[in-house]
Amino acid sequence: MEPQKAGQGTLTRLITWTVLILAVALGCRELYAWIQSPNDRALVPGEWFRRLPIVSAPLSWKMLLCMVLGVGLLLFVRWTMRRPSMNTTLVETELEMKKISWPTRQESFNAMWVVVFVTVVLTGTLAAFDGALHLLLRFIF
Repeated sequence: MEPQKAGQGTLTRLITWTVLILAVALGCRELYAWIQSPNDRALVPGEWFRRLPIVSAPLSWKMLLCMVLGVGLLLFVRWTMRRPSMNTTLVETELEMKKISWPTRQESFNAMWVVVFVTVVLTGTLAAFDGALHLLLRFIF
């Protein structure tokens, strides 16, 4: 049961799905890279099982653990994303994002230069105070 009309919140849900699936995939890949060792042996003897064709890694218990964890996390992501409260939140987020008055390119460029100027001035001021304090402390001690 969808809590919104068809097409409502589609972009936000698509982006959220993509980010969560990439997070699961990269997390499982990093976990496998962290726990693997160069002398991992295949669970099943034979040429095909020595190295899996797509990931080019041995089908070891560590690989199986990472695969099971990844599938479990993907099922959890699917369960979470199908909850009505999550759909409502994502639809409301997309509606609020459409209401925002985004700055133009020129306004963003001007704001960037203000930030750069303030950063340079504060850096110079802090460097001057640091140098003066350094000289004062060297004079005292």
